[in-house]
Order: sequence, then C-alpha cells, then structure tokens
Amino acid sequence: MEKKTRTRATLEDVALRAKVSISAVSRTFTQGASVSKKTRQKVLKAANELGFRPNILARSLITRRSELIALVSNAFRNPYVMDIIDRFTIELQNRRLRPLIFNLGTEFDPFDVIWLMAQYQVDGVVIASSTLPNDFAKSVADFGMPTVIAFGGGISQSAVSAAFVDNVEGGRIAARALVQAGYRGIGFLGGPKHATTTQDRLSGFQSQLASDGISLAYLAFAKEYSHAAGMETTLNMFRSHPKLDALFCADDLLATGAFDAVRHKLNRAIPKQVGILGFNDIQMAGWPNYNLTTIRSHVDQVIAHSIDMLQAQIEHGPRPMEKRIVSCELVTRGTLRSKAPAG
Repeated sequence: MEKKTRTRATLEDVALRAKVSISAVSRTFTQGASVSKKTRQKVLKAANELGFRPNILARSLITRRSELIALVSNAFRNPYVMDIIDRFTIELQNRRLRPLIFNLGTEFDPFDVIWLMAQYQVDGVVIASSTLPNDFAKSVADFGMPTVIAFGGGISQSAVSAAFVDNVEGGRIAARALVQAGYRGIGFLGGPKHATTTQDRLSGFQSQLASDGISLAYLAFAKEYSHAAGMETTLNMFRSHPKLDALFCADDLLATGAFDAVRHKLNRAIPKQVGILGFNDIQMAGWPNYNLTTIRSHVDQVIAHSIDMLQAQIEHGPRPMEKRIVSCELVTRGTLRSKAPAG
C-alpha cells in the first residue's frame, strides 16, 4: 500500500486561507514588523488550521538572530526573584522574544555557562541577580554578547549597563520611617555582605540615620536572603544587643524570619516593643500573620528598562554603559508604630 506523503504548509497556503497577502503573513511572523491586530488574528487562525509553523531555525540562519534571550539568576528559591522571572518572561514574550532560563544557584564555572549560552546563539543576556560575582556580567559582555544587569549592579558597580531600584533612597526612606515612629535602638539586618542591594540599602540607611543624629546600634549580615537566615541572624543580634527596638531588614524574607524570631522566640510585642521593616513588598509581606511594613520597588519599570537597553545593544551594537534607577516607596502596614510614644 502506497504511503501518503504529508506536505508542509507554506506561507502561500496560509495567505490563501487567511485571504491576505503573502507579505502580511511574513510580517505576522517577523518580530517588530507592522501588522494590524485583525490581520494577525486571521493569519494565526489560518496557520493553526493548516498546521503551519514558521521555521525559526532557518530564519535565524538568514537574519543571524535567534530571538533567544538568556535570563540568568541564582536565587530561584526566593519568591521575589521568582516573581521577577515570571514578569520578565511575560514581557520578553510580549516583545516576541524567547526567554531561555539559566539557573546558577549551585557551583558553576563561569566560562562553561558563557560557552553554553553562546552555543544556543542567544541574542542577549539579562543577569537578574545582585549576588553573582561582580566580574561575571563583565565576562559575559567581554565574550561579545549584549548584556544587562537587572536588580543588581548597584551604584558602585559600573562595568555593565544596569537597571535597578534606588536602593540608596530606599534605605533613607526606611531610616526616616523608623525615626519618625520613635525607635532609637535600631539595627540593620542585611543579606550577603557582597550583595549590591544590601550594600546600597545600608549606605542610604546609615546616611539618613547620621543626618538625624542617630547611630546604628547593630549591624549584621545573613548568609542568604531567606526566612531561616533572617530568623537565625536576628536571634544572634538580640543575644549580642538585647536593647534593640527596631530592625531594618534588607529583604522581606529576612524580615519575616526576624518577625518570627522576635514574636515567637523572644516573646516581644511587634510593633510596640520591636519594630520591623522589610524591603521588596513580596506577596507574603501582606499576609495577615505578618502584615509587614516594607519598601515597595517598581519591578515592572526595572524590567522594561533592562529589556530596552538590551534591545538597543542587539540592534545597534555596543552602547555606552548606563544605569537606570527606579524609585521606591514606603508601604505602611502593622509592624511599625504609627507614631512615637509620648514622653
């Protein structure tokens, strides 16, 4: 019995089915090309009915663009980072780009990772981390791949273009909030000491406290941004300095750990005896059992700036290094006093 040969649908077939021109079909499947929403829907419907799939690999050989964007991080256990990755992938896909995720959460050889990204022929790389070694991003860029840092690469780092929250101003906002609520035995609970986010938040925090004539009572760094690390480090801080009456935590996960240590291990009332302030405004911060006062960062703006800068590098080649800084704001909930105590 003779086998029936299946023929692959072509652009011409799709155009005929959708009753549009071949060029309209081509534009529908070309990133950045102009095509109306109505035409796009007709073409996609016809393509689906015919089983047509554009050959991305073949097109990349012609355009020398894979439309793949490597999205690199090393903190996928942190819900804030997972939210960032979620929003990044959505925005990349909205721009007709294809995210390819790399998890550097374990021991890795930087050259092996860079070589792997190069084998995939990614068009660009977004490094969404504040705790990867400072020279990693530069090594990626030096390899010839367009590169940006998102949420890391703080004020003091200048090797690669970056978009990030104004962590220094966030630290100042935190200090003002604690002082206005009447706290004076104030401690800072940071993440890893080398993290750019921790360093910039600490810088702004100390600067504002100094301008208010208040000395930082205690400074400690956790080994990671996590609830467990926040809890452990907080207990050590209070053992060393039991008169602490407030903590500014450089991350909401640290703050939730501090909250549980203060309330359930030290049996101190929050916010009357101890105030706790976090950073990032993750979903958990708003849970009734925490009701955490925190600093909210405008994540979507950082993501948009990061992709804009990356696309400029992809389209136009190497660009002057730049930093785009996004504002943040205080979100008042229940872990700080509403006003300083009388007397």
